[in-house]
Amino acid sequence: MRRLRITLAVAVLVGGFGLAGFANPGCVLACSCIQPKPIAEYAAEPDTLILKGAVIAYDTTARRGVFRVDRWYQGSSDIAEIPIQGGDGADCGIPLVVGQELVVVAYASEGVLVPNICSPWGDLATPEGQELDAQAIEAYGEGTSPAGEEAPTGESGGLAAPWIALLAGGVIVIVIGVIALASFVSGRRSA
Repeated sequence: MRRLRITLAVAVLVGGFGLAGFANPGCVLACSCIQPKPIAEYAAEPDTLILKGAVIAYDTTARRGVFRVDRWYQGSSDIAEIPIQGGDGADCGIPLVVGQELVVVAYASEGVLVPNICSPWGDLATPEGQELDAQAIEAYGEGTSPAGEEAPTGESGGLAAPWIALLAGGVIVIVIGVIALASFVSGRRSA
């Protein structure tokens, strides 16, 4: 009986540490890409969006936010706000902060703007971002202002599976803990 209690205690500890690994999946990501092309070379890629604007909302947990478009250099010119996906660099996404003004070369995936560190992007508060904006204007003209129509923002999405796995792992650890406690209590009664 004592072995069973020890085995269950070890299982609870291992399960707890395993659950902690699910809580921080970002530590295993790595991004590898070549130097971005000059911004003018993206003119031959009609599916690539080139725009300037600001991050007006951002959820750091979901890494999703809303990007207010000030200028479209290439791509749809009728959308004023579009959902945007951020990242931490290790997952190839760019770090985003509310109020940050950017010029980005990106693509859209299921209605979400997805800029990445493998394509040109720049924070307009920096000389590099201002230079990239000047290059965009040189290559594409002044761009167009959005017509005011908003893209559907939807929910943050994309996080259901990790949270479900974390919840399921937590339930399993709790069940094992209850079984270990019951075993311990019944062992004390029989002694």
